[in-house]
This record gives sequence, structure tokens and C-alpha cells, in this order.
Amino acid sequence: MILIYAFSNQWGTNVSRRTYSELQRYLPQSLQINYQVIFGHPRSFANKYIRNDKYSLIIGLGDFWGEGEKIRIETIARNVYGKKSIYPLAPIKIELNLPEIEMYEPSVFEITENMGTYNGNWIAFETQLIINKRNLKTKHLFLHLPKRGVAKFLAKNIADLTGANQMLK
Repeated sequence: MILIYAFSNQWGTNVSRRTYSELQRYLPQSLQINYQVIFGHPRSFANKYIRNDKYSLIIGLGDFWGEGEKIRIETIARNVYGKKSIYPLAPIKIELNLPEIEMYEPSVFEITENMGTYNGNWIAFETQLIINKRNLKTKHLFLHLPKRGVAKFLAKNIADLTGANQMLK
């Protein structure tokens, strides 16, 4: 089973929610994919969908509010939410258990280590902590999408990335 989630504002108009909707059109319908949307803080989402389920792959989509036009493949989550620790006795940062990414379009994607300190970082840190503690083989990919990106273009490139690197098998 694969989990794909996206953060959404209350109107469903932000880039990660729009890309999430488009992505469902590009990925094979035959796959067992659990598509979910997160509204607000992701704690209840984590409790419901991450803590008690096992997935082969988890893909998160979040809005990147900095400058840039590329999809950011995040590699590290930090133990910080706002200005406080998520878990005081947990590691300061943890590497995401990325799927093997050998092929990607550098004009569309960039590999980064800046998850920020808000909801995307919180869920990535929580998810990876659970994967590590339970010694799961789950692959974990978090993509920050450019806030002014075109959802159809972003979804097509994400689908191409997952297909070229055989992530969805």
C-alpha cells in the first residue's frame, strides 16, 4: 500500500492540494494508493494514518513558501516546530528514508535539506521517527512544491519521477 498526502488550506486552492488532485489522474488506477488530505496541524492525521499502518511508500506534498520554481526533494527533517522541539529527547535531525532516485530532471527538481519549521517538517519528522523506531522498510518522500507552480505540470513531473525510478511497484 502507498500513502500520498497533501496539505490543504480551507478552500483547497493551495498548490499542494491542487497538485494532489491532478496527480490522481496521472498515477495508475490499478495501484493501491491511499490518498489523504491534511487540514491544519498534522497530529491527528499522523495518529490515524501513520502510526498504525504499514506502507511501502509514503509521499507527502507541501507548499514551499520561499522563493524558487523547482520541486524540492527534501532529504532531512528537523526536531523543531516553530521555535520548540517536537520531541525534547529525539535527535536534532533525521534523514528521510528516501526511495532510490537515480533519474530526475534537474530543471524541475532540486534536492534540498530545508524542511522549514512548520507542518511539513512536523509530519516528515514524525513519520520518519515512526519508520525508524519500528524498523520499517517504508520509503519516505516529501516534496515541497513552489507556491506559484502550475498543478498539472507539477503532477506530471512527480508522476514521471515516480515512474522513472520505479517507486510505485
